[in-house]
Amino acid sequence: MTVKNPGPAYNFRLDIDGDIVGVFSHVTPPAVRVQTIPHREGGGAPATRFLPGRVVYEPCTLRWGLGLSDSLWDWLDRVGKGAAEYRDVALIMMDTTGNNPTFRYEMRRSLPSAWYMSDLDATGHEFAIESLELHFEDLVREVMQQETQGAE
Repeated sequence: MTVKNPGPAYNFRLDIDGDIVGVFSHVTPPAVRVQTIPHREGGGAPATRFLPGRVVYEPCTLRWGLGLSDSLWDWLDRVGKGAAEYRDVALIMMDTTGNNPTFRYEMRRSLPSAWYMSDLDATGHEFAIESLELHFEDLVREVMQQETQGAE
């Protein structure tokens, strides 16, 4: 029997329209939720059935050190001024060596929807962090390679 080890959560890259961009300290990954519609059948059936409803994609949030990515700010600025500038953004998970991709989560037709900066505190020791929230219209998951470990 083959046992698959989970991949590390600290080795990831972000690809925007084919280019690896930025060094990110934290990514809140994309999420998908299928809303369900309860349905009671006629004839006195005691059970409630559920039908698939609307698909909701939860936004992805990128966090990085202040000022490290002008391209993301420029994209947000253009969209904020009315340009419908959609981009395909892929979150690429890497193996433990950081050299080989294992999974790719592609957020198609992404738009930046919010920007935040961390609190500033002259008595603290934290780094200044920017956050960019992305909304997207479709999520595609691709298995590229998986680390395996044989077990009996």
